Amino acid sequence: MTGAAGDMGGAVCKRLLDDGYEVMALVRRSSDAVDERAKKHAADLGQESEVEAAYEAARSAFGAVWGSVHCAGGWAGGTVSATTVETYDRMMSMNLRSAFLCCRAAMRRMSGQGRIVNVSAYTAAALHGISGSAAYAASKAGIIALTKAIAEEAQADLRANCIAPGTLLTSKNAAGMPKSDSSGWIPLTQIADSIAYLLSPDAPNGAVLTFPSR
Repeated sequence: MTGAAGDMGGAVCKRLLDDGYEVMALVRRSSDAVDERAKKHAADLGQESEVEAAYEAARSAFGAVWGSVHCAGGWAGGTVSATTVETYDRMMSMNLRSAFLCCRAAMRRMSGQGRIVNVSAYTAAALHGISGSAAYAASKAGIIALTKAIAEEAQADLRANCIAPGTLLTSKNAAGMPKSDSSGWIPLTQIADSIAYLLSPDAPNGAVLTFPSR
């Protein structure tokens, strides 16, 4: 899985380990902290060769790649007219390119069976584009389209799904938005539960589970 060093990814990683999964946590830096029960591997998720090497390491460590969860990502604001090409490229690489490379690497190592779970966003992506998040919105909308394309290509027991959460209930978000009402923000346990479901035998295919914050 990706993003295990972050708040959301860390909660998902813990849940999967608690459920008995073997987890390889792909991190940006080898010094990034993750649950000690996970196997950590540092990789630049925007680089094809590093992603391929990471998934090959997962197959070597665990014998197979069965599920791939992609929680890594980032945000940068800006209207269309104010967004620089550098910001656009950074959002596309950080959010969409990384998801594409990880999905592809995982699918190449699955034997027609497995689960792919991507993370989009509710408020500023394909579902509800808003002013001030142009590049971010485009990258997150692309994740939904990518997920649905994989679902259409799915064979045998492969399932590809996506979650689209609103504002997450984290200390980082609370510090960044001190005047906002956090009572309707999405608990990390709800995200972890949903991803665990999408990895289960009962997982649908091509679904986008939405979690609007109130």
